[in-house]
Amino acid sequence: MTPLSDALTAAQRSALAALEKAYVAGQVEADGLVEVLEGCGISDPVDLSFLVASLDVLREWGVSAPTMSERVTTTKVEPASDKQWALIRRLCSEQNVPEPDTSLTKASASQVH
Repeated sequence: MTPLSDALTAAQRSALAALEKAYVAGQVEADGLVEVLEGCGISDPVDLSFLVASLDVLREWGVSAPTMSERVTTTKVEPASDKQWALIRRLCSEQNVPEPDTSLTKASASQVH
């Protein structure tokens, strides 16, 4: 992706988040929401129905408008596997360097060269 496409994608996410929050807050009605989404090129009837139904649930529960366009990432920190440690030990032995003396996560172990 180019910086321009990254910026456009970020702007679209921001606009969608603002629209979703306005709908959940009761500032926009369903017809207006669908009209704006279709104007932005989001016209799949299944996607629109799903989005409106989901936002209706949030509205009903009085949620403070989390958005589906926000990326939620949860990273599970797992210790390095036995296979990763075996490879690290072999590489350290071949290169005559000391083994790491700290615990490694799977992610950090995968970056050892």
